[in-house]
Formats: sequence, C-alpha cells, structure tokens
Amino acid sequence: MISYCIAAYRPNYVRVLLADLVTKTSTPFEILLWLNVADGALDADIEAAIKNGVPLRVIGRTPENIGMVAYASLFRAARYPLITQIDDDVVCISRGIAERADRLFKRFPNVSQLVADVWQDEFTTGARPPLDRYAAFDADEGLYSGPIDGWFAIYNRSILPLLLELPFEPYFSLGAMVLGRLAQQGQHGVLDLGMKVFHVIGPEYAHAFGMLDFEIAKYRRLGRAEIVDWYENHRRAAGSREELDARIEAIRLSLDSTMSPTI
Repeated sequence: MISYCIAAYRPNYVRVLLADLVTKTSTPFEILLWLNVADGALDADIEAAIKNGVPLRVIGRTPENIGMVAYASLFRAARYPLITQIDDDVVCISRGIAERADRLFKRFPNVSQLVADVWQDEFTTGARPPLDRYAAFDADEGLYSGPIDGWFAIYNRSILPLLLELPFEPYFSLGAMVLGRLAQQGQHGVLDLGMKVFHVIGPEYAHAFGMLDFEIAKYRRLGRAEIVDWYENHRRAAGSREELDARIEAIRLSLDSTMSPTI
C-alpha cells in the first residue's frame, strides 16, 4: 500500500525512524533509502533489518551528499500506490496513516498530496506555521489548505509523472513545489490533522539526539547564519539530557496511542 522514501543523511535520526515505521505500519509497505552519508553503524542496522524480513531497499549511495536530488530515484523506485516523502529528521509517527491516506484519496479525487501534522511544544514548531495561517478544506476530516512542505508528505501515485518532472536540487522545498504544480492542474495538497509526526526541529531536541553540533555544521555550510546563531545560543541553555529524554518518551507514547482516523 505505501512506499516510504527517505534520503538519509543523519544516522541518529534515521535509525529511530526506521524502527518506528516498521512498528507503526499495519499495511503492506516498503522502505526505500538513499544513503547520503557513509556510516558503518547505520549500514549494520540496515543489514540486520533486511535479514529480519523488513521490506527495505537501498536505492543508492552518495556519501558526498546529493541531498534532495535523491528523491527522483526514490520516487521512481516506489512500487505502491502511496508514495511518501519523509525528512530524515522525522523520528516518530502516529498509527494508521496508510489506511487513512488511502481512504482520503478515494474520498477526495482532487486531493493528491497529504502532509501530516507535526508535534508542537515550547521546544519545536515541527516546521509548521501556526494554524491561523490555514483555511478549512474539510474541517470534519481535519484537512486544511495552507503552507505545507515535504516533512512527511504522501503523494497519490497518479501524480508520479509530475513528481519526476520536478527540477530536483540538493536543497529545495519539494513538497511546497508539488503544491504549486498541483494548483496549476486544479488539484490540491492539504495539511492533515488526522495524522501526526515528530519532526525534530530546534536545538533542544537536536541536543537530545546528540545532533546539535552536526546541525550547526550543516546550517553553517548552507549559509543559514540565523539558524546557526539560534542553535549556538541554545547550546548553553539546553535542558538536562534526562529531562529531554523524558519529553521525547512522552511524545513517543502520545503518538503511539494516536490512531489516525480511518472511518
């Protein structure tokens, strides 16, 4: 039913995400990886998962990091009707997502892109703007029109030709670009409050996953001085590891008990 496509660059997040996808998915699925990093421990985790029967395929490897260019090959390799773009700093999802997406695409033929809502608290926005920037598409279903991107975007396979025609670059707003292309064709992409993911945005949670220095170096390479300053300024103010670990466990438990409505 669902193909999970991940351009993997941050191993600490990816190994958590892989385990969560396997645990939470109750329909036929496959995990497609493009490895944008050389990491022996992640390679070992992938090999072990495959030996244990996880339907996981490594589509390509480019240790020099080609970024989001990898999604062209990942989308092309996808076998299932639901093609999912996942940022590699998403670490946890709610249950029943594939079943819900399948139903919604059938109910709303003019919707071809569903983007999961994100966990938000005082430490993270999950990259989603405030809900007052969205308009109801179908409030009863929890679907809203507004600014979306590809942190966890499910595409109807019917738009695969559109996906493959995108001008892929190492860093670009793929999901937002899809939204614009769909609008030109009278189609829609929407935020779905009925599915939720934990998208690790912000220095506190990056610190908790041991990724603070990694993220600072990445944003410095990208010339994002404002994000570098944000992360650097929070280094000294970061909460205790125990407190952050407890918060993350509470998020996991919350999403684990959340079943995306399928009826």
